Amino acid sequence: MQPEVMQPEVMQPDGSEGMMAEPEALQARVEGMAAAFPGVAGVAAENLATGETVAVNEAVSFPTASMIKILVLFELVRQCAKGQAQLWERVTLRGADKTLGSGLLQDFDEGVTLTLRDLAVLMMGISDNTATNVLIDRLGKHAVNAAIREGGMWETELRNKIDFDKIRESNDTLAVGTPRDFARFMAALRREELLPGGYVEQMLGIMRIQKHTGFYLARYLPFNPYAFEFGEMPEAWVASKTGGLKGVRCEGGLVHSPRAEWSICVMTKDSEDTRWTADNVGCQFISQVSRTLYEEWGRDAS
Repeated sequence: MQPEVMQPEVMQPDGSEGMMAEPEALQARVEGMAAAFPGVAGVAAENLATGETVAVNEAVSFPTASMIKILVLFELVRQCAKGQAQLWERVTLRGADKTLGSGLLQDFDEGVTLTLRDLAVLMMGISDNTATNVLIDRLGKHAVNAAIREGGMWETELRNKIDFDKIRESNDTLAVGTPRDFARFMAALRREELLPGGYVEQMLGIMRIQKHTGFYLARYLPFNPYAFEFGEMPEAWVASKTGGLKGVRCEGGLVHSPRAEWSICVMTKDSEDTRWTADNVGCQFISQVSRTLYEEWGRDAS
């Protein structure tokens, strides 16, 4: 839901050398970061190589903002796996489909036809709100919520399509969820417990397209958003979705490094910082937590 911001220069969040920590020390460090956040912050992460977890306020409910688009994509791929939809299926854009906020389709001429994959790429790559609403109409809100439950998420709900009249009343009117739900979902997805392997990679491939919506998790990582399209294997990659509303920033997904992969979800709310820049305290918090985990789980021990 947030406007595009530029990727800042990669740096350590606190100027430290990033020393390896004991699991208890890592947990305590993230707890301290959350306690110092000027608002409410929650973190859940699982190292898929070791099973180690970090959890702070993981069961607190937060507005998901655009992070709910992960679950819209999941239901799209799930319907494709069941033969109920096809990524090449075409939809015609109507004037009534257009909505405010992030994306480009609101500026397209009505009558243009796009495939369901086109819509998914726009939804995940640039957080296009119109593409999201068209997909929710095609898939069904109840179907998305059924997929959420089948994905093992009991604290997450898509409540409405993107409607800023409702969002102005409350950030909770679009969707809510917990860091625990999203981190567990991404771990189960990666283990191919929710979709067949080819469909998992199809979903993650679309999630990796995200390039220009804040670089929250990836901001302080050795991350090149263009590596895959140039046929290169990046040192680290991120398959995720950000979310942002007034006083809210969040991101959930997977982080890959040469040493390990981990699922992660960082969510914030009730912040008084309303800036739509990478300096927003919520953005900074997500980036700093991400770098802290990378220093422990992702860097070569040598």
